[in-house]
Amino acid sequence: MATPRSQLVDPEVPLHYHLISRCVRRSYLCSRDARTGKDYNHRKQWLTQRMFKLARCFAVEIDGYAIMDNHFHLVVYYDPQACHHWSNEEVATRWIQAFPPRSSSSSPEEQTATATLHHDALLQQPERLQQYRRTLGSLSAFMKHLKQPIAWRANREDGCSGHFFEDRFYSGALLCEDSVLATMAYVDLNPFRAKIAASIEQCQDTSIANRLQVAASDPKRLAQALAPLVSGLTDSDRVLPMSLSDYCEHLSSLIDYQPDDVPGRELTWFNRVASIRKRQRAYGFEQAQKNWALRRGWRRSCPAMGS
Repeated sequence: MATPRSQLVDPEVPLHYHLISRCVRRSYLCSRDARTGKDYNHRKQWLTQRMFKLARCFAVEIDGYAIMDNHFHLVVYYDPQACHHWSNEEVATRWIQAFPPRSSSSSPEEQTATATLHHDALLQQPERLQQYRRTLGSLSAFMKHLKQPIAWRANREDGCSGHFFEDRFYSGALLCEDSVLATMAYVDLNPFRAKIAASIEQCQDTSIANRLQVAASDPKRLAQALAPLVSGLTDSDRVLPMSLSDYCEHLSSLIDYQPDDVPGRELTWFNRVASIRKRQRAYGFEQAQKNWALRRGWRRSCPAMGS
């Protein structure tokens, strides 16, 4: 029986999480169809655009992502209490931005007028505002509203119906900065792990590609600490204790192949991320994992960081 999400995601404490969602039957629904030859890689851009749009409205920050052919990874920072500090005005604004009302006109002016009318009407509906506040403050709702429109668009494109993503997504709590940075590296190097990239510069549709693109136009970013790519937490100034330049060096050091002619060769990469690949419920040093398990009445059975 699957563990309830309410036990996997802390309802009070802000934390980082590693999230994974797969296409149904792990089918390659975001790449080239081997049977028809049709290329569906553009769906990865759909996911990226949707993710950035929603993250500005929900109580999350995105630190890492990788959109693969049949699944995607996110590293998010989630504050379950943030939504309770938003004013009704802010909740209404966030909701309209995340879910713009439909307009019969393509005119930007008329679309803005329609959105304003909906915004003002929403402020007169306190019960609905509270419902929307809970939605915008929910990590599960973020994932639901991220995936649903992608599934609809893909099914419309394919002329079919049914599920596109598996119903349940994986979530693992990251209890310390070391586990956050290790998971970010694991996520950013997924194209390398899949053998479709040989360097960090070739890891497309990932957060490291996004960071390097920004740094190309603003080289000062290389010396700055790693900040969220996009944030819905307005008062947050959170950064991770590593510069982008150092992070790039760290990623490059992880993807060092052994010579091809060595029998039984394996990637240094696989040895470094062994624990993350186990899909634990939480990652961190021993005491942090003990505290996490005790708060939930669990007996800790997964190895700690560094063990």
